[in-house]
Amino acid sequence: MKEVEPSQGHGRSVALLFPLSLMLFEFAAYLTNDMIQPGIIDVVREFNADVSLAPASISIYMAGGMVLQWLLGPLSDRIGRRPVLLSGTLLFILSCVATLFTSNMEQYLLTRFIQGTSMCFIATVGYVAVQEAFGEKDAIKMMALITSITLIAPIIGPLAGAAFIQIAHWKGMFALIAILALVALLGLWRTMPETVMRQGTSFSFGGIADDFKQVFRNRCFLAGALTISCAYIPLMAWVAISPVILIDNGGLTSSQYAWTQVPIFVAVILGNLTVVKLVGDNPSDRILWAGAPIQLTGLCLAVLGNLLAPHIWLWSVAGISTYAFGTGMIFPILFRRTLFSSSSPKGTVSATLNIIVLSSIALSIEVGRLVYQYGNKMLFHALGLAAGALSLMFLMRFLQALKVNGSTQPLAPLLEDIQE
Repeated sequence: MKEVEPSQGHGRSVALLFPLSLMLFEFAAYLTNDMIQPGIIDVVREFNADVSLAPASISIYMAGGMVLQWLLGPLSDRIGRRPVLLSGTLLFILSCVATLFTSNMEQYLLTRFIQGTSMCFIATVGYVAVQEAFGEKDAIKMMALITSITLIAPIIGPLAGAAFIQIAHWKGMFALIAILALVALLGLWRTMPETVMRQGTSFSFGGIADDFKQVFRNRCFLAGALTISCAYIPLMAWVAISPVILIDNGGLTSSQYAWTQVPIFVAVILGNLTVVKLVGDNPSDRILWAGAPIQLTGLCLAVLGNLLAPHIWLWSVAGISTYAFGTGMIFPILFRRTLFSSSSPKGTVSATLNIIVLSSIALSIEVGRLVYQYGNKMLFHALGLAAGALSLMFLMRFLQALKVNGSTQPLAPLLEDIQE
């Protein structure tokens, strides 16, 4: 796809307001997970459902994040990023409004599934547009900043959610989130650039299948995608299952639970900000090799702590927080390098990447739920350590493949003059 140069005078709004609007949309999408987590036990009880379904609120959301990947990436390659992302933002708003009218657990999970499709639009379309609009170092910095700011949601979300359910019904959260997403939609409509041109490529299932086959045959890309997948499994499994561990079985209140999540997501933000500081002066490979051992150290701490003192939840939080810092360091770089490790259309590449990542996370949440249900916290964290070890193994193969094959370079970015 050929990229479009923005008109003069539009560059500043693209550089600032487009990423800001995308960040606001992602922030709203995160809040649908993080604000409801302190009250998810209340949701389950209100609908007279089994408490073991509590983690399904996130795993179903993740499943929604996979269902449209195959379509949105190739579609945005053919008709452009802008109309696809705007449509996805509107769908998210409508799904939040629909939550207000749910009357049973099945309906609630259905709205969660639809809300999860927002991740298709954000990661497959929005992130790609950012990567196409900026050069490599600026794109890494921009992605790190976007991730840092949107990760405020997992910090304030549980706290705000815990406070909200003390004064109002939990459904009101989704009304507030819908309003926030509406502001994001207006911002995207005004400022989002179109980074690809329509070139008359026909939309056919055969053409889509051929594009995906080309990406899946790229071993270098697969190694990068599996690195990201395994790197995120411990964090997402903890987010999904920690309410059962700490509230239902651990006896913490919703407010106490919310505070246990703060250091974890602060650590991810600090990791992202470390990338912003280091990426200008250091090769990205060096940053990756610095972050991976920090991940494994944190996961080992969680396992050993729960082996020696399983009744102390502090070991879990300390270990996951340390691991989260390392994850924050590697993700912005890994995403960029994996996306451009294939020469295929970037919407399709991003869709393939997210299918692999989200399916791995959704599966791991269900496996983690069963491991904890029939085992204990130590076994649950051991599963995370195994994922971390696999991530390091795939990282080694990915970097080796990049050296052998050469990293596929992106087309000239739209914004060459972004201010540092």
